[in-house]
Amino acid sequence: MKLSHDCIRDILLFSESLPYNESANNSKIFESDLLKKYSTDEINYAISKLGDEDAQLINGYVKFASNKPYITCISSLTFDGHKYLDNIRDPKIWKESKKISSKLASVSIDIMSEIAAKVISKTLGLD
Repeated sequence: MKLSHDCIRDILLFSESLPYNESANNSKIFESDLLKKYSTDEINYAISKLGDEDAQLINGYVKFASNKPYITCISSLTFDGHKYLDNIRDPKIWKESKKISSKLASVSIDIMSEIAAKVISKTLGLD
């Protein structure tokens, strides 16, 4: 399954919106205004990749039973998640970063963050 950068960004924005020390699971995630445009599979896949064992951008997980997800949970952003989201939060920066990255077949989260940081620097006249 392809990992959607738009879905990643929206999951990070959703995670940041959670009150301190409060987690969200299943319907609260899948039916949120930010995420309802994605399929359950897209969300579960992204959360499983963003969680503690892979990208470590969120504190979250997808639990499986009989090879099907039965609980999806997000509790918070990690520090690295906050750093990445700060680079891609602004819609203009995000749009320009996606435009630049579209020249390639795919880019990693790390490269997308670097692109966004360069776009921010250029926007601020620091480049």
